[in-house]
Order: sequence, then C-alpha cells, then structure tokens
Amino acid sequence: FDMTAEDDKKLSEGLDRFGSFFTGPLFTESGTNRELNAIESENAKNLQSDVFRLYQIEKSRANNLHPYSKFYTGNKATLLDGTKKNKIDLRTELIKFYGKYYSADVMSLGVVGPQPLPLLKEMVLTAFSDIPTNELGVKPEQSWAGKIPPFLPGNNSIIPAQKNIVEIVPVADIRQVILTWPIVFESVKDKEAQFLDKPAFYISHLLGHEGPNSLLSYLKKQGWANGLGSSTDAELSDFYTFQVSVQLTEKGLKNIDDIVEAIYSYIQMLRDDPMP
Repeated sequence: FDMTAEDDKKLSEGLDRFGSFFTGPLFTESGTNRELNAIESENAKNLQSDVFRLYQIEKSRANNLHPYSKFYTGNKATLLDGTKKNKIDLRTELIKFYGKYYSADVMSLGVVGPQPLPLLKEMVLTAFSDIPTNELGVKPEQSWAGKIPPFLPGNNSIIPAQKNIVEIVPVADIRQVILTWPIVFESVKDKEAQFLDKPAFYISHLLGHEGPNSLLSYLKKQGWANGLGSSTDAELSDFYTFQVSVQLTEKGLKNIDDIVEAIYSYIQMLRDDPMP
C-alpha cells in the first residue's frame, strides 16, 4: 500500500495497521460476506473486459492438473454455492487456510520510506515480528513446480494449447494477434539464472523496437499494423510466458499468416546474426 511517509509517527502507525492484517485478522462473518460480495462484483465487471477474458482463456489452455489453470478470481457460484453444495463452511476453510499458509517463512516484505534505515527497521520489527512461522515443511509450490508440466499437447486442457490457434471474438473493437511462448524452467539453477540475467528483457527490447528496420517498421510499411508490444506476461514458480502482440489494421487482419511469418523470420534473423 502507499501512504504519506514523511511523518515518522504516521508511517509507524500505518505499518502497524498493515501488519495487523497478518498478525491478527478478524475474519468476522460480516467481513467475510462483504469480501465475497466484492469478489462477485469484481468478477462481474471483468466479464466484459477483454484483458481478463484473454487471461482466462490463456489459463484455460494450461494443464488441468497445474494450478495455473484454475479460475482466476472466483465468484459466488464457486466460493459460496459450490462450498455449500459440498457441505463446506467457507469461513472455517478461510481461517484454516490462514492458519496453515500465512507463515513468516514464506513471506517477503519490502518497505520504502524517507527515514534512515535503522528507524525503518525498528518500525518493521515492531509491526511484523508477531507474524508466526508455522513450519510448513513442504511449501505449496514444491508439490507441483517442476513436477507437473504447465502446458501439454493433447486433451488435458479446456482449450487446446501447443501448436493450436485460438480465435477470439472481442467485446471491444479490437484487431490483434498474439503469439505466446511458455518458458519453463529446467531446474532451480535455470530459474535463478533467468531472474538474474533476464534474457527475456533483451529479446523484448529487440522485438519491440520501433525504429528504422525494426519488425514494427516492416509491418507498418506493409499496412498491416498500428502497434506492437513484446514482453513477459504470466510469471509463476516454474515458468513464465513471453508474448508478442500486434495491433492490426483491417488489412493486417486479412494477412495474419504473413504477419506471423514476419515475426518468426525476425526471430530467426536475431538467432542467425547475433550482436557482438
């Protein structure tokens, strides 16, 4: 959260209040119901959002056994009707989840403020030291990261994934083609190297360049594109996705195969003629 931090007393009080969410949550019946209504409202709003619709489609292409495939936000049908149908008390399960997984050893905290570091450290220790360590043993991600493939060919996902084209009818007036590659970490060492070296950022810069002789300049010269974006998207413990998204003209919509070929040709050029 953000707050005015120049006043030491106000910052200290703000951190205490924030820390209390983790050290002493109330989980009252009324509070739980209000949050459920907020989730339902947010999900209803997202139904007409192309960004969220695209994201849920992407998740629906993941391996059904991988947690990435799960419903992104939930709603009353899944969180209330579904739990009642299975004779599960939602609030009880919420408290059990908190007691098991809200553990200091699987949390990270970052605090930025104008105060000297010793004073910030003192405020943090006061506000957050009471968060318990539950000694989970096996962290949740260790049960699936590196063990359950996020994407697989075949019929193990709601929507086909690898080597398949998905055509989407948008809510808004959008013409777009998106290419997505999952980058699955081969090992813990590979994951650390990816996070430290950030090769995707270099590739993103090269593919997303908008100057002369760039991919976008070529697509614009053909009258196919108005814009192009290239970046990482989903980031999980065992993989991340890399996307190239092209905003199409009406002419471009009729020449998608040529646009995809141009993208792959540009990637091949980068591989064949790397910079010194």
